Amino acid sequence: MIRFFPIINLRSLNVSCLLSILMSISMGLLAPELKGQVFTDEFEQASGRELLEKVHNTHEQFPYVYEEQSMILIDRLGQKETRNLKRYSRVEQDGQASFLLVFDSPEDVKGVAVLARRNKLGETTQFIYLPAFSRSLIRNAGGASHSSFLGTDFSVENLIGEELDNYILERQRDSIIGGVEYFVVDVRNNNRKLRRHYILKDILFIARTEFFDELDQIYKCQTQHDLTPVLGDMWRANMLLMQDFRENHQTLIKINKRVFSADYVPTKVFTAEWLYENTIQAVELEMQTEESS
Repeated sequence: MIRFFPIINLRSLNVSCLLSILMSISMGLLAPELKGQVFTDEFEQASGRELLEKVHNTHEQFPYVYEEQSMILIDRLGQKETRNLKRYSRVEQDGQASFLLVFDSPEDVKGVAVLARRNKLGETTQFIYLPAFSRSLIRNAGGASHSSFLGTDFSVENLIGEELDNYILERQRDSIIGGVEYFVVDVRNNNRKLRRHYILKDILFIARTEFFDELDQIYKCQTQHDLTPVLGDMWRANMLLMQDFRENHQTLIKINKRVFSADYVPTKVFTAEWLYENTIQAVELEMQTEESS
């Protein structure tokens, strides 16, 4: 079954308008106004694991998702770069997951792809596909899923999600930001704090995640905006902002189209053969058409 859901037409917004939205987000001026089910009483005494398990069970119901996205990168000098891309994600019944980003523009990244696969144990392997150099996938070194990719402020792990069994989850004191109430859960690896999730109490959706370095200092922050109900209690964000405070760099992702369907995300999408047929050959055909015209 194919499910389409309405999304604000963000493509119609010019760069100035988008930057105004981004600045409002950065300054905390865009607080969510939601009318979802209130979970406050039910989870007042819940543990961190119970909270995040409920979050995942509520909002991760569709195993096949296709998206068309726009991405704006802004550096410390205020210089901007806009990219367009497609995202494919697929989760199998045994827990294995595949994730793919394919860039459509600008020309210097056209056809470049980032592929990640997560096995049953929650271990992620990341590849990059460079159509100008090879028909094969290039495997990244260990730990690459935690590193930012292609000049963005996102890592593959930020986008593919986390496997709860791999971490220690600790409930923290509830928080109020901009008049909005949140449950707060820390994600740890042994004695080190990795990130802190802020979960909206009314819809149990993670709206903010802070990332910590080895010195327990916040160095990145991801916030999710323009939240939309898609089915029952399940919600999705149509804008994601990642801010890197050390590099003074920001990346804004806008979802222009979203489809929940296995037909849009077949298993062959996550192969080098499919990428070659749909990137290199597509580019070659486009070049031949331009030359003939």
